[in-house]
Amino acid sequence: MLNFAAMTRLPNIPKELLLKIAGGDSQAFTQLFDACWLQVFAHVRRYLKNTAEAEDITQEIFFHLWINRLKLPEVQEFEPWLFVITRNRTISGLRKLLKETTGAMAGTIPEISDQPSSTPAGQLDYKQSCELLEKAIDQMPARRREVFRLSRQEGLTHAEIAEQLNISKATVNEHIREALAFLKMKFGESPGLLTALLLISACWLARK
Repeated sequence: MLNFAAMTRLPNIPKELLLKIAGGDSQAFTQLFDACWLQVFAHVRRYLKNTAEAEDITQEIFFHLWINRLKLPEVQEFEPWLFVITRNRTISGLRKLLKETTGAMAGTIPEISDQPSSTPAGQLDYKQSCELLEKAIDQMPARRREVFRLSRQEGLTHAEIAEQLNISKATVNEHIREALAFLKMKFGESPGLLTALLLISACWLARK
């Protein structure tokens, strides 16, 4: 059996910060992300030995945390709660990777805990959600799609996009506004999903 030791100690996470996140405060979420993402990523990579997959799972963990933020006021001890989620997501990642190998490690992966706190509600798959977002972006007009990707996926400022594409900053602003309006329409039944995808993407991009 694999020995899933605890993560490197996290800094103290004030209850007040969790309550702000539960209330939908994206800046508070960014503070939490900054405080915890490196420890989570290092822990996942330690077991997966695959940086790309560890990056995906780390983003998925925080994606689920945001989607299920209304549960945060119930969390008594945040660090062990986050560890259980991280461990279980890591196990899922290992199982996925093993399907792509000879199965030599079959039987060595522990079962995922069925504790309520380890299985966030709304079983949304981060990768599948990202695929839905990509398909929606692909439906935009070519220039709008290009502007949106440069802004949200490459982290360029509106001024940098304007200079790179030789268009005005006002035009960039309009493309971004129209792109977000279009995505909100496409994700109309799940507005929180779009917010989560864009928020996690921004958080991760800023730290890479």
